[in-house]
Amino acid sequence: MVSARICDGNGILSYLGNMGGIIARSKFRLGDIYEIRLRTGQAIALETVRGRFIVDKIVSSDDISDCMRNFCHYSIHSFEKEMRDGYITLKGGHRAGFCGTAVMRNSVFENIRDISSINIRIAREVIGCGEELRDIVFDDSFRGLLIAGKPMSGKTTVLRDLCRIIGNDFKLAVIDSRGEIAAVYGGVPQNSIGQFTDVLNGYGKCEGIEIATRTLSPEFIACDEITGNPQSAKLCLNSGVKMIFTIHCGSLKQAMESNIASTGAISHIAFLGGKTGQVTKTVTI
Repeated sequence: MVSARICDGNGILSYLGNMGGIIARSKFRLGDIYEIRLRTGQAIALETVRGRFIVDKIVSSDDISDCMRNFCHYSIHSFEKEMRDGYITLKGGHRAGFCGTAVMRNSVFENIRDISSINIRIAREVIGCGEELRDIVFDDSFRGLLIAGKPMSGKTTVLRDLCRIIGNDFKLAVIDSRGEIAAVYGGVPQNSIGQFTDVLNGYGKCEGIEIATRTLSPEFIACDEITGNPQSAKLCLNSGVKMIFTIHCGSLKQAMESNIASTGAISHIAFLGGKTGQVTKTVTI
């Protein structure tokens, strides 16, 4: 049975000040909202299970500034790295992405100023949505899995539930670079990720994979949106560690052309559709 839960649901609206109250009093339930978009000079926009809607409140530059201060706990300088990366992970695993004017030094991007829009992606646990992949990852021939799909197709949601399933039976290391999988807060995961799971929170993916392999003796390693140099995946493969990654792509051809698929570390690809984390196709490679 599949059930959904938003971790720290009331907290996400509190970050938004008076706009959070307006959304709470609107006809939209938080459980039905995927994204809250705030654009200076425009009405609040909501991406929901029923489509795209607006809430009758024009967002001001002061509203944007208040949100950013709340995201950073009134210490924006403490979040310089996150500001450069273009997003901040909030309590509960929610992610606030933002855009504005790039600050360049010697033609190199250094930071961002004059933030003009914010996109808050609501994280949710969907317990049971990973069950369809249980037989694949527990099969003796399994080496590694790519969970593939377009943005907002539910890749992280499925990965999170698969971590819960695996971590209740096997030693699992989760490389949670953005804090969206386990939603660690004060050192404690807010999401259900399994009793035998270790979380490397905030680590870079390649660095985290190598540290986990060498120090935690994991049977599985999982991380979100794997990109870049595949050497860490080869290290895991040579160590007998089974891996689960997500990847942005829309076709088997794109997935097969990715760096990670070329390592031989992946034996299966699962494609998702819609916004509910529904597995539409699995491929053995």
